[in-house]
Amino acid sequence: MSSSAWARWSAGGLLCLLCGSSWAGLMAESTRVVFEAGGAEQSLQLVNLNPYPVVVQAWVDDGHLESGPDAAGAAGAAVMPIPPIFRLNPKGQISLRLLATGVPLPVDRESLFWLNLYEIPPARTDLPADAQTLTVTLRTQMKVLMRPAKLPVSVEDLPEQLRFTLEQRTDGPRVRIDNASPYYATFRALELACAGAPAQPLAAEMVAPLTAETLALDSSPSCAVEQAEVRFLLVGDDGNPVAGKAALASSVSGS
Repeated sequence: MSSSAWARWSAGGLLCLLCGSSWAGLMAESTRVVFEAGGAEQSLQLVNLNPYPVVVQAWVDDGHLESGPDAAGAAGAAVMPIPPIFRLNPKGQISLRLLATGVPLPVDRESLFWLNLYEIPPARTDLPADAQTLTVTLRTQMKVLMRPAKLPVSVEDLPEQLRFTLEQRTDGPRVRIDNASPYYATFRALELACAGAPAQPLAAEMVAPLTAETLALDSSPSCAVEQAEVRFLLVGDDGNPVAGKAALASSVSGS
């Protein structure tokens, strides 16, 4: 599939019954790219693990799956990939250059963009002339984080900057996640735990800096709020998990 379970992908077509199944074989050395303050260029190693050559189109945008390299989101992106279109033979490698464009960005928090890798396989030449086929194209998306200088806390302090609050609403219990840090918090795993009871998984993907997200719970915690805790794994700059836990606070809110 993609270089990581955390990279997003979408299929641009389906194969007919005469064709075999296809999965993304374009692999990247990391799951994200981080531009530290003042960084003008980063590189990303890519390798084609497919048994066939592919043509790849690369662009950076705001992450909407319906957008493309000519969309407004791509035109205003803070990063430009070089080369934007290239061919990779089987087992071939390339160092994709990512250049900062210098567009103005917030100085009090990270900014998030998405690198798109649009993978086009070759046309089949071994099928009957009247065979009806659709070419499969695969699109992988990877985070590109622009990190300004002089942020008030270090990225290593991100786990301690997350606050979790139980809200008893009329439409059911929810957990509010407040990210008081200037960094994006990307969750690999998240659960609400009570002593002596199975942990309740929470479906969270990412919380932007200096914002909050609210998640619905299947049921209220089986213990008192002061006895509950939230355990989580964040995705670090290197793609590895960063473990953390926090006490669960309580509040009452309307629907």
